[in-house]
Amino acid sequence: MDKKNFTSISLQEEMQRSYLEYAMSVIVGRALPDARDGLKPVQRRILFAMHELGLTPDRPFRKCARVVGDVLGKYHPHGDQAVYDALVRLVQNFSTKYPTLDGHGNFGSVDNDPPAAMRYTETRLAPIAHKAFLEEIASETVNFSNNFDGSQKEPDVLPAQLPFLLLNGSSGIAVGMATNIPPHNLGEVVDGLIALVKNKDISNKKLSNLIKGPDFPTGGELIHNQAIDELYETGKGSITIRGVINTEEINVGKGKHKKNALIITELPYQISKSGWIEKLAELVNASKINGISDIRDESDRDGMRIVIELKKDSNAELVISNLYKKTTLQTNFGAIFLTLIKGKPIQLNLKQYLIFFLEFREKTIRKRTNFYLKNTLEKLEILEGLSKATKHIKKIIAFIEDSANSAEAKSKLMENFFLSEKQANSVLEMPLKKLTNLERNQIKNDIKNLQEKKNYLQKILNERKLLLELLINEFLLLKKKYNVKRKTKILKNIDQNQEIEIINNQILEEFINKKTKLHIDNRLYLKKMILNNYKKSFEDTNKIIDNKNIQKFICNVDKNLKLIGITYTGKVFHIDWESKINNDYKLDNKSLGNINPNEIINFHSIKKGINNYLCILNSDGRFKKVLFDKDMINSNRSFAITKLKNNQKIIDSFISNEEKNLIILTSIGRIFKFKLSDKFLNPTTKQSQGLILVKLLPSEIIVSCCPYQNEENIYLISKHGKIFCLNTNEIYYANEYSLGYLNEKTQLKKDIFLKVIPSNHYLDIETNKNKSARLNFDKLNFKSNTTNFLIDFLNLEIGEHLENCFSLKNLLD
Repeated sequence: MDKKNFTSISLQEEMQRSYLEYAMSVIVGRALPDARDGLKPVQRRILFAMHELGLTPDRPFRKCARVVGDVLGKYHPHGDQAVYDALVRLVQNFSTKYPTLDGHGNFGSVDNDPPAAMRYTETRLAPIAHKAFLEEIASETVNFSNNFDGSQKEPDVLPAQLPFLLLNGSSGIAVGMATNIPPHNLGEVVDGLIALVKNKDISNKKLSNLIKGPDFPTGGELIHNQAIDELYETGKGSITIRGVINTEEINVGKGKHKKNALIITELPYQISKSGWIEKLAELVNASKINGISDIRDESDRDGMRIVIELKKDSNAELVISNLYKKTTLQTNFGAIFLTLIKGKPIQLNLKQYLIFFLEFREKTIRKRTNFYLKNTLEKLEILEGLSKATKHIKKIIAFIEDSANSAEAKSKLMENFFLSEKQANSVLEMPLKKLTNLERNQIKNDIKNLQEKKNYLQKILNERKLLLELLINEFLLLKKKYNVKRKTKILKNIDQNQEIEIINNQILEEFINKKTKLHIDNRLYLKKMILNNYKKSFEDTNKIIDNKNIQKFICNVDKNLKLIGITYTGKVFHIDWESKINNDYKLDNKSLGNINPNEIINFHSIKKGINNYLCILNSDGRFKKVLFDKDMINSNRSFAITKLKNNQKIIDSFISNEEKNLIILTSIGRIFKFKLSDKFLNPTTKQSQGLILVKLLPSEIIVSCCPYQNEENIYLISKHGKIFCLNTNEIYYANEYSLGYLNEKTQLKKDIFLKVIPSNHYLDIETNKNKSARLNFDKLNFKSNTTNFLIDFLNLEIGEHLENCFSLKNLLD
């Protein structure tokens, strides 16, 4: 081939040019609306095509297929489904705040059901579209351009009388940009426009007082906060919307008790009802939302009604809170006021857009007035010619009779009676009935009226104040005719965090009033236990049963409660029990997360507002007492409470907030007794290693420690199930006798001690044979100064021994 027929081009430059052309085509010709009429090209072409077809509100409906065909053939050479989808949205009253088309047939539903095919549905222009979009289109108010093949003319923009970009909103994704404008209330927007006409320097705050916020066609509730002010000031922001939910008592059947239920009557904008119900059912089945027994859709033609039946012990406020947090019943609407101005995408704030629309509307009124003035002058010119003719009718007839043809007659009339060409033509075409006295008077009256109209129109063009008064009056007439009551309720002074906190406090108060307990079992599951169940669990004691989930820790629910866990490596971690309670009213089997059970030494409850000392005992006999300060209490992160060296580990720990004594037990039964007061054991920092309190003998290990009050019994538990009761008055202080206290009656053979606990405590034990028991020492008969062997009582098998044991304080006192 001849190389002269080819031109070399840069691939990079060609790609840039082609991509830019494609991007601008999508931005201008498809995705973004025009700021003047708020319409995308396909929407504008649908309305204009229907206007051309004469589908006015007073005419019968026509098949949508006919409309789509006209739009495709004349103005919009794209897919028919795309055009029909756009037409359907203009009909749907749940998608469009002020539908511009009336529909007849199935146009879809809020359940996301698809519309019927275009051959079945019918449509025509809605009154608001006929009036506010197309009424002035024949008045030379807008420019027309050639269609795609030059065979037709289409308007560049419709002469909108209202800012439909705000009224109906718009959403679209272009190339590298997107727009998402929420719909607004017509009455509020008109009030804002009038206020801006009267005072162009009105502040954004005063403007937002008139235009309170978006008004969605599906209603719902709008949380009015700083985000709305930010949206209207910058043109971009995120607003929070939620559905409407009420509580109600419903009858589930004859002879049955009434049940509490939540009734949802409105969902947030663009949320599918059936999709939302399906998602909620999944969350309920997955136990992510608890307290719901049944979900039903009782919606009908009168409105939406979703019934959520609650379980008997459910907290309605908690369920509502979870519906808001875990479903799209509450969602954020990300808005951006991006629109086309002179073919360029520009982000505007509320005031800038309203000013731009007012300028467009003022220009449109001027063009319309000029058109009316031109028609008035033409009519006036003709009537003045007819008036002259009636005054000199005999002379005119004579001139016409003497003329050879109509052209000569017209020339003579123009020359002798000073008529214009139009006037001469109208005289020649004048019927004889115009010569009657009645018709002559009518011409005089018409001339007078047209003179007045001409003066008024000229005055509008010359005096801007009069033009603005006309503009305001037209706005008020449109408001009176088409305004509807606001559907979306504005919720002011709503602090969502405070709202959640109030609900959480209510739940917490309920738990406290019912004397609810929290406990953690050996699988590291956090559970709630009501008082009656707690009492029952402590009634059946002192007998071995097949293994169950024994309790490692238990405490009362309290507002000032902080739960922590401690590992043998010295790591302290926070347990977020409040969020687990607030997210699950039942609090059934809530795992503590990725925590290795084998690393946990103890769990502790800390009361905020008082001095809490975390006391820890290491395997090398070191003991330290650390003040749990505000930073530790407020922290939700893990931290190290001590420094361990030479493969040492923490053996036991407890919380002390009173003047108590300390008991340390070793494996061979040596007991060390100390005073816990700051005078004898000073608090230390997290970095310290602690004070050595116990010097161990060969093969001896430290097994446990506990605090106790004066004159209190303590119990020693051995690996093979022996239990010893000692009075603390028998034990002397280890700072006087460094070898500690050893009672010959507590000596063991082929056995070691595992645990020491004070009185008023229960003991949950677990054997290596998957058996467990809860021991209540107050119900056991300990002989004075002797031991009571409970091997037979526990009925341990040969080779069976205690593997785990956990001390639980009696919370009934």
